[in-house]
Amino acid sequence: MAFPRNRALPKTGERLPPAQVTEIHEILKAHLIDLYAFYGPETGFKIARKHISWYTKGLVGSAAFRKEMNVLPSIEQQMQAVNKFFIRQAEENEYLNTTKRRRWQHEPA
Repeated sequence: MAFPRNRALPKTGERLPPAQVTEIHEILKAHLIDLYAFYGPETGFKIARKHISWYTKGLVGSAAFRKEMNVLPSIEQQMQAVNKFFIRQAEENEYLNTTKRRRWQHEPA
């Protein structure tokens, strides 16, 4: 699943607002379900750890989250941890709250 915001800049030159937490959460959940289905529960569960890390890298509190998430023993607990993390992020801010600005968050010159 592609991020819709990635397609706007090249076509229009217009920068979109930062991603909403709920948008990224929904995309990640769908991505995880696809990983589990494609690779099967055991391998999909392990591969999902890497993808979850990519989605959360740089977000406030993500280092501690990833450390805990990487030792969870089941898909159910992995999904619960992802949901809890993103719900907490959404409670704190409507938009992704990063520890530093990502390249795509900078204002145009």
